[in-house]
Amino acid sequence: MPELLRTAIAVDKSLDAGAVANASAIVMGQLARLDDRIYADDVRDGEGALHAGIRFNTLVLSGRSSHLAALAQAARAEGLATVLFTTEGQSLSNSFEAYRDMVAEAPSGELGVCAVGVVGEHELVRSLTKRFSVYRG
Repeated sequence: MPELLRTAIAVDKSLDAGAVANASAIVMGQLARLDDRIYADDVRDGEGALHAGIRFNTLVLSGRSSHLAALAQAARAEGLATVLFTTEGQSLSNSFEAYRDMVAEAPSGELGVCAVGVVGEHELVRSLTKRFSVYRG
């Protein structure tokens, strides 16, 4: 039986839909850099247009900000690929160096985490994210 993975992106339930879309896209991109199993090789239609080649379930979930930090800590303890994104990062449009420097100087607990992405074995990710609800926008 092939390996079954799950990708979960948990966002702060206070974010508006645009901020959720932004944070989810950024976190998913970083997760894909960490784990190349998320996407398949090119998937093209009969005319040659490229389509997204997602291999496994990807869910966007929402919950309390305090639960985001707990999820990140638990996922890291399990050895899962884990990515954080901050509210500060959302406010620094096209200012990567400023964002990188700000994050590098601050302990995780002092950053306003607005999204956490986790990828790993399906049942493990499911168990770690059970306190979150499916994001419904």
